[in-house]
Amino acid sequence: MIRILLALSKIPGIADAFIKKNVSVFNSNNTDEIINYLVKINDKITKELVSEHLEWADRVIQRCQDLDIHILPIYHTEYPSKLRELSNPPAVLYLRGNMSLLNKDIISLIGTRKSTTLANNIANKVGAHFSINNALCNGLVDGIDRHSVENGDTVFRNTIGILSGGLNFHHTSSKITSELAEKVLKEDGLLISEVEPDRKEDQFSGSKASRIQAGLSSALILIQSSIDGGSKYTIKAFSKLNRIVGYISFTGNKEYDSDINFSANRTFDMLGLEGVAKMCDVKKNTSICIKKLIPIHSLQDYDIIINELKKKDDNSSFLF
Repeated sequence: MIRILLALSKIPGIADAFIKKNVSVFNSNNTDEIINYLVKINDKITKELVSEHLEWADRVIQRCQDLDIHILPIYHTEYPSKLRELSNPPAVLYLRGNMSLLNKDIISLIGTRKSTTLANNIANKVGAHFSINNALCNGLVDGIDRHSVENGDTVFRNTIGILSGGLNFHHTSSKITSELAEKVLKEDGLLISEVEPDRKEDQFSGSKASRIQAGLSSALILIQSSIDGGSKYTIKAFSKLNRIVGYISFTGNKEYDSDINFSANRTFDMLGLEGVAKMCDVKKNTSICIKKLIPIHSLQDYDIIINELKKKDDNSSFLF
């Protein structure tokens, strides 16, 4: 069935949301039955197109075997349930490394690539704390991502890297991402992508991959960002999922109070959930669904996030 799913991904106009809506069809073990059903409900899909792309699918499967990459389709029981809550979860995940990290509470640490020394130091302290019992998740790019997982010459254990290119990262990713990805694997971490192993990252893939970060994570912590920074893509996806958002709040510090790279954090301070909506460019009549918005002033506030994560059965949320 993976062959069919991969072949479908090559057909123009067949998006992840369509696959999610019709995922039950893959419960069938009859290939012809699956194809006939899909052809019937979507005129963009033909038997000829599916057949045309099966050879490519076979090459991808073989390439994954060669590189020790696991392919996880959305219909599989091991596919992360939290990720399925997205409106458009990836139809296929490619995974390399320690898949057991998906069973932990995952915390996404995000922020600008133009991070300051102050923010880098904060990111490292936050990463060190939460990596002990939780999994850390980010895009393994320069700036906050990098400093939140770096541990001297290596990275913290329990790190999950979401790559915007394929998992043959020496070929597909930037130098910094490639170096960090190598360290993640050496520390028994996990790498995830939604694209085939040899596809290179591009100017659009980063913002698309950010939704995977959001979907996997039980909590998200904004370390440092301008109000119009790239972190808004992850926050926008995350703010629809009724989960925990934390952010660094360092009011009274000269740099925090004035630097444009902390302007998103300051907006959250001033406006709360309305500030989240402002960063995400959503109108007031659009719901922002967040379980709890937590300013982080000091080490003690980390415990608030941990305690909230333990409230598995509490479905209350703030709506804006």
